[in-house]
Amino acid sequence: MKLFAILLVIAASFCFSGCGDSAARSDAQSSAESAGGQAIQVTSAEYDKKYHDNEVAADNVYKDKKVAITGTVESINKDLLDDVYIQLKGDGEVTMGVQCHLTDAQKAAAVKKGSEVTIVGTGGGMMATIPQLKDGVIQ
Repeated sequence: MKLFAILLVIAASFCFSGCGDSAARSDAQSSAESAGGQAIQVTSAEYDKKYHDNEVAADNVYKDKKVAITGTVESINKDLLDDVYIQLKGDGEVTMGVQCHLTDAQKAAAVKKGSEVTIVGTGGGMMATIPQLKDGVIQ
């Protein structure tokens, strides 16, 4: 029963994250790509803090844009769908850090907890109070 509730919350989050201002996000993404396609450079602590301070403002800066996040690896994990992600240290002890979903599981296997990495991907907003990076590639 508990697993069912967790899966229901995750499914609802995916549903609601796809709704809303997709046209505005497409415009923002297009303008970011036309500006040279350079990744926005940020530390995991800064990314985490901006999302916890104001999710809407952080989405305007990072969501659906190319982002390079540098931070300390807290853990290397798999989610419920067996997809690989790296959890980078966030802003302090209260938050859970930044979840960086990866495209290459083999590279993740070589990463060590406590090491510093830079992961380039697409800003994924925030899900269940955890800032996300999707389609990440370890540099």
